[in-house]
Amino acid sequence: MLGRSSSGRIYSSTPIGEAIANGAGLYANEIQNARDAMEREYGNIVSRANLAVAKMSAGALGMSDGYTVYMSDKYVKNNNMTQAMKDAEKTGFHPKIGKKTGAEVVTAHEMGHFLAEQASKKVGISQRDIVKRASKKIGVKVNNMASQISEYARYNYHETIAEASADVFANGRRASKASRAIMSEIKSILK
Repeated sequence: MLGRSSSGRIYSSTPIGEAIANGAGLYANEIQNARDAMEREYGNIVSRANLAVAKMSAGALGMSDGYTVYMSDKYVKNNNMTQAMKDAEKTGFHPKIGKKTGAEVVTAHEMGHFLAEQASKKVGISQRDIVKRASKKIGVKVNNMASQISEYARYNYHETIAEASADVFANGRRASKASRAIMSEIKSILK
């Protein structure tokens, strides 16, 4: 499968199902299981997302183009994705991963991008507006939502939603109030 990154770079990828069949990825089953859990929570719209493994730039764990969730071949083929996420959680760069593996949480983060894109398209609003709706429900200024989730969530509203998705997936009721409100808003839009 060929794809194009946001910078225009063409890359090749392998569908997750093929990676599972070939035993190529240590995390292939965890990635699939996380996707299945997201589908149980957010509905069958999740089944529209393709899952694939692709070569990525250094440090990238995953990415999404709004249709396909890509996991880094570098991390999928070795056993350090969980450690990378635990290191990032220590600094507050990403939310805590709880009892989940790095692969599961990265999948939830990237699925968050997919869900946000689908929700935005469904109701014709920006991802900032989704975060704004959630912020009004919990009485927090929209500009303060991301800081309650993680450092990376502060990058932009796309990452705010993706990090909220990872936080809720990994921590459930212990996720930040902002994360829970954002994902509740996504869920209500996608019903």
